[in-house]
Amino acid sequence: MKSFATSFLLLMLVCGTSFAQADDVTIIDSRHYSNVLGEIRNYRIFLPPGYYDNPAKRYPVIYFYHGWSQRYFGSTSSSGYDKGDDNGGDNIASYVAGHEVIVVKPDGYNRNPDDEYYLRPYNIGPVETQRQFPVYFPELVDYIDAHYHTIAEREHRAVSGYSMGGFMTFWIAGKYPHLVSAAGSFSSSTEFWVGPKNTPVEYRHIDMYKNYGGLNVRLNYGNKDFIRCYHLDMNKVWTQVMDNYEYKIYEAAHSTCGMAEMFDFLMRSLENPPRKPEKWHHIDVYPAFSVWEYQVGSDRIVPGFTILENVNAGGFRCSVREFLPDGELMPFVNLSLSTAPVYEKNQEYLINDMDYHQGTSSKKVIKSDQQGRLKIDINGGLHDIGINRVDDPPNICIASWEIENMGWAGPKKDVRVSVRLLNKGGSRAGGVTAKLLGTRKSARVLHNTSTYGSLAVNETKNPDGPFTFSVQADSIEMERFKLIITDQDKHEWTEFIDIPVMTDQPEITDFEIADGKTFQIAEAGDDTVTLLLGTGNGDGAANPGESIVILTGGPDLYRRTFLYTSDPYVNPGGINTRVSDSWGSYDHVGGSAKYSVPLISSDCPEDHQVEFFAEYWLPDYPDHIIKRGKITISVSGEDHTAPLVRWVQLPGNNTLQARIHDGGKIQYVKASLRSRDDPMKDDPGHYLEVELNDDGEAGDRAAGDNVFSVRIPEQKFGLYTLEVESADINGNVRVEKDPRIYVLY
Repeated sequence: MKSFATSFLLLMLVCGTSFAQADDVTIIDSRHYSNVLGEIRNYRIFLPPGYYDNPAKRYPVIYFYHGWSQRYFGSTSSSGYDKGDDNGGDNIASYVAGHEVIVVKPDGYNRNPDDEYYLRPYNIGPVETQRQFPVYFPELVDYIDAHYHTIAEREHRAVSGYSMGGFMTFWIAGKYPHLVSAAGSFSSSTEFWVGPKNTPVEYRHIDMYKNYGGLNVRLNYGNKDFIRCYHLDMNKVWTQVMDNYEYKIYEAAHSTCGMAEMFDFLMRSLENPPRKPEKWHHIDVYPAFSVWEYQVGSDRIVPGFTILENVNAGGFRCSVREFLPDGELMPFVNLSLSTAPVYEKNQEYLINDMDYHQGTSSKKVIKSDQQGRLKIDINGGLHDIGINRVDDPPNICIASWEIENMGWAGPKKDVRVSVRLLNKGGSRAGGVTAKLLGTRKSARVLHNTSTYGSLAVNETKNPDGPFTFSVQADSIEMERFKLIITDQDKHEWTEFIDIPVMTDQPEITDFEIADGKTFQIAEAGDDTVTLLLGTGNGDGAANPGESIVILTGGPDLYRRTFLYTSDPYVNPGGINTRVSDSWGSYDHVGGSAKYSVPLISSDCPEDHQVEFFAEYWLPDYPDHIIKRGKITISVSGEDHTAPLVRWVQLPGNNTLQARIHDGGKIQYVKASLRSRDDPMKDDPGHYLEVELNDDGEAGDRAAGDNVFSVRIPEQKFGLYTLEVESADINGNVRVEKDPRIYVLY
C-alpha cells in the first residue's frame, strides 16, 4: 500500500496535478498537452460528491470561462467564485456539491514564455498571439470526455463564463452548437476583435443571433455593471429575434450575479436539451470551420465572415462579407463546402446555383461520395444553392426583400415591403402564395397575403403587391416576421425576415460634410484628435464620386456618424465602408462606435437629395448615449475624385490583387514593380509593369467585384517595391506607392 501511495504521489507531481476537497467536492488543478495550441494547457475541474464511488456513473459537464485578471486557479482580486465564501457562497463548488454535474474551468492565459505577465486572457481585443481559444475547445472537450466520467454528448454539455469569459461563452456556443446545448454568460463583454492574428475582425454578439439555433441562451448582469449599456443594446435585438434567449438583471455590479440560478438554467437545458434545428444558420470568422457535420474551407486571406443561412438537405444560402450585417461581398474568395452525410451514397444530384452578385443562375450535376456527402465549390458572392434529385418538388425561399414606400422602416407607419421569392427546387411551382405573420405583439400586419403565380426552376419573382405592416412601439429596433409560402400542390415553406426599425427622432440639421477635409474630432469616447476625413475636393459639399463622412456638432468638436440609406446613388455595386472608433480606453469594455464613409455614385443627378438615418454616441460614463436622426444632403457638381485603393495583396503564385473603389466605372488599373536590388527603370529584368483586370479572367477571381487582379509572369526570385496607378472613365487618376516589400518568383 505504501508503494502504491508513493507511486501515485509521484505521478501527480509529474503531471502537475493538485487536489483539494471543498464540501465533499473534489477540485483538481491539472494540465494536458494541446496539439491545437502547441503547448501545455492548464485547467481546474470540479467533481461532484460520490464521483469516485461509482465509476460507471456519467455526469453532464459545464465548461466555465474566467474573466480578466483571473486564471483557472483563482483571481488577483477578491471577486472569486470558486469555493468557500467566494461570491457570498454562491459559487461553483457550492453548486457542484448539491448537483450531479462536472464543471471544467480552462485557463485563458495568453502570454508567451518570455512575455511579461499579463492579465488579459483569450487573445481577444486585441489579437496578439497565434492562440485560437475557440479552436481549442473541441480538443479540450475530447480530452475531458476521455479522462473523466462525462456524458459525452452535446445534449449534456454546456458552456458558461464571466466578463471576457462571458464573451467567450457566447462565441464558443455560437461556433459549436453541435457540441453544446446551452450557454450562460455573466456580465459579458459584447464585442471584441478576434480571429486569426493576420486577419482579425470585429466580432459583435448583436449580429450573431442566428448562430444559436439548437441552444438555450441566457445572460445575467447587474444594474450597476459598467457594461450594462452594451447589454441593453444587445437585448433590444436579441429579445426580438430569438425565442431561446432570456436575461435577468440583478442588484449588482460587474460580477457572477445569480450563479446558482444560471447553473439551474443550464442544468434544465441539459435535462431537456433543445433539438438540432431543422434549418440552421452559421456565421464564422475563420477561413475554415466545421458545424453540424458540414465542413467549409476557403482561401480567404483578408478579414471577413463566412455566412451560411437556411441550411438543410434542400440546400443553403452562402456568402462571405467584410463585416456584418451588410459588409461588402467577397466574390474573390473561393469556398469549398462538404455537406453532412445526409444524401444517398454515390448518387447524382442537380445543384441549382443562383448567383445574386452576378445576376445569373446555373445548374450542374455532382455525385455524392461513399459517405453520402456532397462537395460544392462556390465563391464568396451571395449564392442560393438548391440540391435536388431528378423531378424533386419545388423549393421556395426568400431571394430578397425591399421597403417600397420609404427609405427605412419606422415605428407607427404603414410600411410596405415587397418580398422576392426564388424557386431553387427540382420542378416548377404553380399557384404560389405567401402569408406574412408577425412574431411579436409589437408588429401589426395590415396586408398579409401576396400571390406570385408560377415559378420555374431558378426563377425569382416579385409578388402582385407588397405586404403592409406597422410597428406599434417606438423602442423596437428589429422586427421579426414569419413568411409562410404555399403552392397549388400543398407544399409549404416557412421563412423568417428580420427588418431593422429606425426610431423616429428630430431631423439633424447641424452637420458638416467631410470630403477630404480636416476637422477636430471626438475619438475614443472622451478624447480629441485632428483628422483628415473623406476623399474628395475638400469643399464641404457632396459631389459625385466622393467618399464622405458626415459630422455633427462643432465647430470646436465634431462627431462622426453611422449612416443607413437605401438610396440607389449611394455605395454603388454594394460598396460599403464602415470604420470603428474604439471606446476601450474610455469605458474598458472593448466596444466601439461605428461611423460610415458612404461613396456617392458618379452618375448621381444634379441636386439629388439623399436621406440618411444617422447615429452617433455621446459619452456618459459608464454609458454611451445613442443619438439618432435623419440627415438630408444635396449632391451637386461632377466627379473629380480618383479611384481609391483599399488594399493590395500578393498572396502567392505571383497573383497580384488590388481592391479599388470608385463612384463609377474604372478605366484601368496598372501596377509597377521595381526590384529593390536595382531600382533602374531601364533595366527590363528588374522593372515590370502589368495591367490588372476585373473581368474574371487572366488571374482575376470574379468579374465586377472591385478586386482587380493579374497573374504576373514567372520572374527571377527577388524582392520588389510596388506602385499602383488607377483611373476612372472621367479621367481622374491616382498613383499610390505601397510601403511594403513583395516577393516574386
